[in-house]
Amino acid sequence: MTDTHIPHLPNEILCEIAMHVANEDLLHIRLSAKIFHVVTANRFAVTFFENRAYDISPKGLKALVNITKNSAFARHIRTVIIGHGGRFYLTRHNNYLEEAFQNLASIGNTISLGMRHVRKCRRYERERHRLLDNTIKFFRKKVLDAAIRVQMPLEDLVVDTQSTPQNRALPSVSDDWVDAFTRYFSKNVIRKDQFQGLRVKFGSTESNPSSSGHILINNRVKKLEVLHVGLWGWHCRLPIQHYLGLHDIVLEDCDVYGSCLKRTLEMSSHVLEHLTLYNVRLKEFPQGRFETWISLFTAPTIPLRVLKSCKFGNLWDETNGCWLEGSDKIIEASTRAQVSTVLANLAAGISNFTLDG
Repeated sequence: MTDTHIPHLPNEILCEIAMHVANEDLLHIRLSAKIFHVVTANRFAVTFFENRAYDISPKGLKALVNITKNSAFARHIRTVIIGHGGRFYLTRHNNYLEEAFQNLASIGNTISLGMRHVRKCRRYERERHRLLDNTIKFFRKKVLDAAIRVQMPLEDLVVDTQSTPQNRALPSVSDDWVDAFTRYFSKNVIRKDQFQGLRVKFGSTESNPSSSGHILINNRVKKLEVLHVGLWGWHCRLPIQHYLGLHDIVLEDCDVYGSCLKRTLEMSSHVLEHLTLYNVRLKEFPQGRFETWISLFTAPTIPLRVLKSCKFGNLWDETNGCWLEGSDKIIEASTRAQVSTVLANLAAGISNFTLDG
C-alpha cells in the first residue's frame, strides 16, 4: 500500500492544498505540520503583516518595535497605521516610533503612513476642532518627523476611518478626519512631496457589508481609484487639485454625483488615458443640474482626446435604474479606434454594438 502521510506527499501537492485554505484558517494549518508551516510562510506574512495598525500606548508601540525586529515578517510590511484619539502623549513614545521606523528603513521598505481614530469622545461635537488639531500636530511632529529622521521611504498618506460609520445626520468622525487631513495635505502643512499619494480607507458599505472601501489618489502615476464607497460626497471633500491631470480613473462599486464626475473628467480630459466605470451609481446633486450617462458621454461635453482604453459595465442612474448592464455585457476597449467607437455609441445612447462597427 502506498504511504499517503502528509510528509511523503510531493511539495507541489502540499502547496496546492495550502492555496485552498481560507485566510482565517492559515494559523491552524501552520500548527498542524512543519511542512505546512514552511509552505504557507510567505502567504501568512503577506496576509497578516502587510498592513499593521497599532495604538499609541507603550504596549502598542512595543509590539510595533518587536514585529519590525523580525525580518521574516517586517520585510512584508507596507502600511503602518497609528491609532490616535486626539490627546497629547508623552515624549517617550517617540523613541518607540523611531526605533520601529529605523528597523523598516534598514530593510529598505517603502511605507504608507497614516492615522486611525480609536476613541470616541462623549462631547465630540464640542471638542472636535481641538481633537483634530491635536491629531494633525501629533502626526506631523511625532510620527512623520520620526520617519523623516531615519530616512524611511514614504509612499502614501493614509487616513483610516474603518472603525467609524460613514453616514450620520451630523458630521461623523470619518468626515472630520478626511476633511482635516486633506485640508492640511493641500495646504502643505503635511507636505505633498513627502508622499506619493493620499489614501482614505473606509469600513464596509451598506450595499456590501463584507467589502472594505478606499479612495486612492496617486500623484506619481496620476491615478484616482474609488472602490466600494457610498455616496458620502467623496468628490466634494477632496481638494480640487487632486483631480487635475489624471491619467487613470477607476470607479468601481461606488456612488457619485453626476456633476462631480463630469467635472473630474473635464479637468483631466486632455491627458486621461485609461477610464474604468463599473457598477457605478449616478446620483443627483442636491439643488443642482441632474446629469445622465448619455450627457456625460456626449463628445462636446467631455473631449477625451488621448483616451487609450476604457471599461464600462453596470452603470446606474437615479431615475432610469440600470442604464448599461454588466456581467457578460461589459464593454472593454483596448485601442484608440475601439475607444472612439464605444464613446460615440454611448453618447448616442446605444448600448448594443460591436467594437469594430
